[in-house]
Amino acid sequence: MELRHLKTFHVVAECLNLTKAADILKYSQPTISLQIQALEKEIGHTLLSRVGKRTFLTPTGKMLKKHTEKLFSDLDELEQDLKRLEKPFGTLTIAAPEFYCSYYLSQLISVYLDLHPQVQMKMLCYNSKETIKLIDSNKADIGIIAGTCNRSGIEEILIDQEDLVLVADPEVARGKTAVEIFAEKPFITYDIEGVIKDCLDEINCKPTSTIECGSEEAIKRAVVMKAGIALISDILIEKEVQDGSLVVLERFPKRLSTYLIYPKDERDFSTVSSFIDVLLDTWQTLRP
Repeated sequence: MELRHLKTFHVVAECLNLTKAADILKYSQPTISLQIQALEKEIGHTLLSRVGKRTFLTPTGKMLKKHTEKLFSDLDELEQDLKRLEKPFGTLTIAAPEFYCSYYLSQLISVYLDLHPQVQMKMLCYNSKETIKLIDSNKADIGIIAGTCNRSGIEEILIDQEDLVLVADPEVARGKTAVEIFAEKPFITYDIEGVIKDCLDEINCKPTSTIECGSEEAIKRAVVMKAGIALISDILIEKEVQDGSLVVLERFPKRLSTYLIYPKDERDFSTVSSFIDVLLDTWQTLRP
C-alpha cells in the first residue's frame, strides 16, 4: 500500500472535493482519480461514492479515514521530533565524583543552560568506578572520572591533568617520614588501585590499614581531623595548605588525569555533543 496513495485519499476524504484536493496536492484530477482507483483495487472495496456533484465516503472509506488520520498525525509528530534532534532537547544526565560536581559541574551546567535553557539537567554524584558503570549501562549520558576507563563502547577524552599530593595534619607529620606515618595512621582513600597504588609504590609506602571513602571532601576533612593520611588532588587542598592545616609530604606532578566519558553511539546526539563542546571550551576556566 503506497503512502502517496494513502495521502491522496486522506486529502480527498478531508475536503470531499476532487478539485480542492487537486489544488492542495498539486496533482491533476485524473491523477487523483487514478490513485484512488489503485487504492480501491488493492483494498478490494470502494472508498468514495458520488451522488450528483457531491462526493461521499463509503463505510470502508470512513474506516480508512480514521486510520489515515492517525497515520499522518504520527508522521507529523515524527517530523517534529526529528527537527528537535537538530538542537539540544530532553534530559541530560551527568555523573561524576563529588569533587567534580562541586567545583566544576555546578558552574558548567549554569553556563550550558544559559545557552540551552530548554534542556533538563540531572547531576549524579558517584565515584569514578560507579560513574563508569552508569555510562556503561546507559543510565548516564556523560561522565567525568579520575583516571582512564578503557572499556569498549565508551569514548573518553582527556580534559585535565592535576598533581596528586600526599597530605597529613602538621602534628601527625611532625618529625616523621611518610613510611612512619603509614605505620601509625590509616590511609584514607576512594581507591587503592591504579594511579593511587602506583604513587605509593614509588615512595615504597604500603598502608597498614585503609579507610575507603567515596567523598573527596570527606577524605580531606578526615585528614584535617588527624584521622589518617591521604593522597588527593592538589586543587582540593590548596586552601588548607596555605592556612597550615595540612602539609604536603610528597607531590606527584600531573599524575591525576581527568577524563570525560560517554557512550560511543551518543556523540551524534545534539544534546550530548553540545554539552561536550561547552565543557571542552570552558573546563580550564572553571578551576577552583
